[in-house]
Amino acid sequence: MRRKFKDKIHVVQRKPVLQKKRLEVAPRFGLSFNDPLYRSFKVGGNINYHIAERFFVGATLDWYNFGGALGGTTDTYDQVISQTSSAPNTPVPNWSAGLELGVVPIFGKFSFFNGRLGFYDVGLTLGGAFVNASTLESPAASGPGGTVSIFNHIFLSEWVSLNFEIRDTIYTAALASDGSSSISHALTAAVGFGLFLPRRFEYTEPENKPSDD
Repeated sequence: MRRKFKDKIHVVQRKPVLQKKRLEVAPRFGLSFNDPLYRSFKVGGNINYHIAERFFVGATLDWYNFGGALGGTTDTYDQVISQTSSAPNTPVPNWSAGLELGVVPIFGKFSFFNGRLGFYDVGLTLGGAFVNASTLESPAASGPGGTVSIFNHIFLSEWVSLNFEIRDTIYTAALASDGSSSISHALTAAVGFGLFLPRRFEYTEPENKPSDD
């Protein structure tokens, strides 16, 4: 026999974290994964202002050039040299900075070990960038580019989140011997955290409508 719950009071839980009118400072660390010849590491971050719960504007910066301490040619690069007796050329990003717009179409909740509830969201960004890049055979040069990313916040508290991101930085690099440029991509995966300011937020209570009496 099915039970009826018409006499029960159903409670809709509030969204545990609000982002509207808050500033997010989000440092990150990542590495590239699309170039088999060269591995780039990066440190960077975003400063985002959330103009609404699902939309934000932000500034982004990534730094790739660590003077050989991090990153460099891969085993595949060495294999190409040994098999062909020639050194291949490949683009190398040095740094990028830009502005972007973000949208957050997905959000939800999950449970920590069937205990405390957590909150997450998934979003996309699109923007323009100024990118400095070189190749293994040519010096650095700067020019306009673009950036697109997909990211995920996992909120640890009302103002701290664990962030994951996959980002494509699009730029031009002179790979041909005649100096002509071609479009290149730096696909990176990164992890970091977000700090939301102010640390506290308040829900806006609806105004009580006057009765018809």
